[in-house]
Order: sequence, then C-alpha cells, then structure tokens
Amino acid sequence: MSPVAYVKKATRVLALAFTSRSSVGVLPVTIQTLTGKMGVSGGTASFVASFGTTGGMQGCAGVFPALLLVYVANMNGIAVDATFVVMALIVITLGSLGIAGIPGTATMAASVSLSGVGMASLFPSISTILAIDPLIDMGRTLLNVSGSMVNAITVDRTLGLFDRGKYNSSEASQGREDGF
Repeated sequence: MSPVAYVKKATRVLALAFTSRSSVGVLPVTIQTLTGKMGVSGGTASFVASFGTTGGMQGCAGVFPALLLVYVANMNGIAVDATFVVMALIVITLGSLGIAGIPGTATMAASVSLSGVGMASLFPSISTILAIDPLIDMGRTLLNVSGSMVNAITVDRTLGLFDRGKYNSSEASQGREDGF
C-alpha cells in the first residue's frame, strides 16, 4: 500500500479535521473519501469511521491522557513504576470507550484518567496545558481521523472487500464525485 497515495487522497479530510477539531463533523467527508477515493466498501467505511469517532480516538482518548499522566506524575514527584503503568493502561482503555468526537472532550478523558489513577486532586496542575489545548486538539483530531481511515482500509483488506485499483488510481481520473 502506497503511503503517498493515502496522503494525496486524505489531505483534504485531514486538513478539515485539523481545522475543525471535530471527528464527528468530518465524518461524512471521511466516509465519502474512503468509499469514493480509497476503495473501501460502503459498509466498512460507515461502520469503522463511525466507531472511530467515539471508541477509537487514538489522540484524544489514548495518547493525550497517557502523556498527561506521565507529565503530572513527573511534575509532582510520583514514581512511574509498573503499577502506575498498568493502572494507567486500564483506566485509559476504559475511559476511551464512548468519548465524543467533538472539540474539548480530551479534557474529560484527562480528568477521568487522573481520577482513575488516584491523582484527581492534581487536576489544577494541568492548567498550563489546558490554556493551549485548542492548538493541541488540532493535532489530536487529525490523528483520530487518520486512524479511523487507516483502520477502515485495514478492516476492508482483511475482509477481502478492498478495491486496490481504486486506491492506486490517480485522484484526477476518478473525478470529484464527493464534491469536496
């Protein structure tokens, strides 16, 4: 699979995700791009991309809370040992289920993570991060949408439904049926 083809076809969706900071808001364009330009079947695109806006948010519900926990622990002299890591993995995994794909939900995921590992009283110590959170949220949303798209391609390939010819064809020869 050519990463260059992926980047060329996903650039518009990823730019929209970056600027809107909303995985849910980008969902229709994500599905159109997956089916119209990348060769993913409609059923797979709809299911996986929709699931990715709530349960598969790598940036908002996975990477950010994990980094935040390590940041707060280091800032407050709390040891990051095996117990801390295991507890963090459990809390982050459970906390990531059902998180909304709208701007600002990573703050809720962070508060759940801090509470889950017993550091709820240290929530005010992340105020400096929350001050610039909209800028960080742009990258998190881009990661979430890109992850959903890659997951959809992977699932479709596994099911044998993926249209490799459409994926490898040039964007210009496909027309612009998605209107985007």
